[in-house]
Amino acid sequence: MSKVLLRQSKIAPKLIYEACHDTRVVQVWTTPCIVTRFGKPNGCCSILVNPSNPELSGCRNFPYFPKGGPVPAKVDSMHKDWQPLGFVSQWGGMEVGSGMLFPVSVVDGLVHQLGGWTLQAEIAVKRLVNSQPCPVGRACRTTAGQGKLRDEYDEIIHTTPPFYKHDKSPEQMLSSCYESALRLAFEHQETDMGVAIPLLGAGARGFPTNIAIDVAAKSAVAWCRSDNKKFASRSSTQRIAFGLLEDDDAKALSEAIDLELKG
Repeated sequence: MSKVLLRQSKIAPKLIYEACHDTRVVQVWTTPCIVTRFGKPNGCCSILVNPSNPELSGCRNFPYFPKGGPVPAKVDSMHKDWQPLGFVSQWGGMEVGSGMLFPVSVVDGLVHQLGGWTLQAEIAVKRLVNSQPCPVGRACRTTAGQGKLRDEYDEIIHTTPPFYKHDKSPEQMLSSCYESALRLAFEHQETDMGVAIPLLGAGARGFPTNIAIDVAAKSAVAWCRSDNKKFASRSSTQRIAFGLLEDDDAKALSEAIDLELKG
């Protein structure tokens, strides 16, 4: 492990911003990893929103893939393009280089890796019913599987963001991701709970950071102000917590949420 990664792994999540509206709370945090350093052991959240794909296949079909899409054409076997020592320098017509992402560098890749065989089995059952159990803009629920992911979270809410440059009405569809995911996350709430959310769309789906922040801020405030009469008689709190890696992005999101609340 590099010195930089080792140092980041020891950094605790830090609360940057918090806004309250009745029994609903929106928070912005910085964290070295929303998958492995933001869940129950850190006292943050018990549910994670995972930016997935329609098939809930994670990233296992690709050794690497282009940020912003489109989805690479499948090959019969990734191994035919592998180089000595298992290093993949070219496959499916794409060279390794800037603009390419690896499974361990995105939330979805880590979720599938750390969820283990139980998560994969649960997803396989869903695909028997529907080959695309999580269409763009929609959400579905699974457990957190086993092992490390289970140590961090109880449940995973999968939602599929659109590709910014390859899908129609990407900002509207991204808003639908937030709406669908949060509605599902709090559907059966009985106690105080927190839902961890990365900055949807800003990773593999290729949204410019400023646009992803704008959609996230508007979606968070819309959720805060939406009708929550179902929970009005309860003393329990509904909390969403954005977990971002970069301080500047966390600050920008905090300012955007604050501005939206005052609007």
